[in-house]
Amino acid sequence: MIAESFLFRSEGGFIRIPIWGHIPLSDPLKKILAHPSFLRLKGIRQLSFSQQVYPGATHTRFEHSIGVYHLMKLILQRMVTNPLAVELQNDNLRFDDETCRTLLSTCLLHDIGHYPHAHVLEEIALPGAEDGVFAHHEALTGMFVNQEHPGTPSIAAILHDDWKVDPDRVIEIIAGKSTHRFGKLISGTLDPDKMDYLMRDAHHCNIPYGGIDIERLVESFVPDPDRERFAITEKGIAPLESLIFAKYMMMRNVYWHHTSRILSAMLRRLLQDIVDEHAIPVDDLRNLFYFSSDDRILFELDRKIRGMGLPAQALLESIMNRHVYKRAMTIRPYLEPSLEADPVWFSYSSDHRRRKAKEQEICALISRKHRIPLQGHEVLIDAPATRDVFDYDDFRELRVYPTRQEHRHLMQKDDHEKYVRFDDFRESVFGSEFILSFERTTKKFRLLSRPDLSDLLSAAENEVMQILRA
Repeated sequence: MIAESFLFRSEGGFIRIPIWGHIPLSDPLKKILAHPSFLRLKGIRQLSFSQQVYPGATHTRFEHSIGVYHLMKLILQRMVTNPLAVELQNDNLRFDDETCRTLLSTCLLHDIGHYPHAHVLEEIALPGAEDGVFAHHEALTGMFVNQEHPGTPSIAAILHDDWKVDPDRVIEIIAGKSTHRFGKLISGTLDPDKMDYLMRDAHHCNIPYGGIDIERLVESFVPDPDRERFAITEKGIAPLESLIFAKYMMMRNVYWHHTSRILSAMLRRLLQDIVDEHAIPVDDLRNLFYFSSDDRILFELDRKIRGMGLPAQALLESIMNRHVYKRAMTIRPYLEPSLEADPVWFSYSSDHRRRKAKEQEICALISRKHRIPLQGHEVLIDAPATRDVFDYDDFRELRVYPTRQEHRHLMQKDDHEKYVRFDDFRESVFGSEFILSFERTTKKFRLLSRPDLSDLLSAAENEVMQILRA
């Protein structure tokens, strides 16, 4: 197969990155790794503000992208060499030459549109509208793939000429992965993106929560053509459990760590005020973030707004000097019976105007009660998003292909069904309902404040709750 020759090429030497060690390089791969649009990912940290908590967490989207490429390559190598994986393929899902090349290039470029603090900035709204100032990073894929540089062909040209891949198709998969037929292969319960970032983030944070038996998990992969995704054999159940639990532990200890969440909320409010006050033209603000690095961005913001008298500049100074706001209130919408999972707590994550108005209203309350002059940004809301972070819907569709005789009775013989839903396999406590409990335990609504105001907010909890729920 032509796909095999591409999947096993290594004429370009090796690149060494943490976690996976030596990764073989092909000439087409080296051309993308050396491209200016891809090299910019070296300036974009994987974990945004987490390095303020874990100093070693300075790894970048560059090495993560290579890691995701490497894992997809291992998965595809199994798809084209393992007899069972080959046997289960059909015309609905076949890992031929074009599919393998497309999936490899898609995984390599899945973060090409990322920019500093993208997940925070995607929540900034234009005045008088709910439209975002900043694009979601997937939507910027085409801009960077087609970007021209003097003396260097675009990544699109490299994909076309060297990878023999349609660049528009790669862009389409990344930008529309939730709806594209290949979307579940690169984003879901079983995806190389999650497998890489969980282990890489844990490694750089130097915490013991990201351990996953990757080799065993990959060895269990088989195609599920009816669902156009990957399934697993029984061998994959234990390593899949390690992946799910690793994500839960990383969410609790890293991704939702209060310090990094607070710094993100401070930056989001700063930028919202910059937009609302027209302190920096929107196009200039976009260009500043889209073409900048994490280390540069705060200093550039400081240079542009210094001397304007913008009250929220105090937030920027606090971020730069690590004067972090404190948690004044924590609400667990799913776990406190009196709240009954009131959707109001989740609405603040997407209703930007309402969030800012409530922050200002609470500041006004504290200012009246204690005669403290406040500008309206000294209290911030950090709300959980409505979208699920544990791929609950996708997990419910995950299936197992039984290979042991003891499990053959689970197959539905009446319609010759070969696969069994993971939930119905009943070999693991990690069913979809258990995953849902992870989701509900992790999500918290936090009210943040300048350190000297946290006790005052706690004392006014009943009045604050009335404001939040009004």
